[in-house]
Amino acid sequence: MDDPNDFNEYNPHFAVGDLVEFVGYHYSPDYKYIDEDDYKFGLVMKVKKNIFYQPVYTVYWFKNGRTTEVLGDHLSLVVKQIKNYL
Repeated sequence: MDDPNDFNEYNPHFAVGDLVEFVGYHYSPDYKYIDEDDYKFGLVMKVKKNIFYQPVYTVYWFKNGRTTEVLGDHLSLVVKQIKNYL
């Protein structure tokens, strides 16, 4: 069994209230997840530090109204530039 002391601690990349998008599991040009469009934009509701040796984020997804737990590797921060709105 792995000893948690053998692994580095990962600090969270996202904070509660961050707007994120689901970027997928692992890229495969031959496969599309049917529900991946349902997870386009979400809001980080909770950060669980160092679960599975990295943070796990509880995210509320706007399109389908669901809450899921997602690894940070599968998320990207949504950043909008002010010039997009001027």
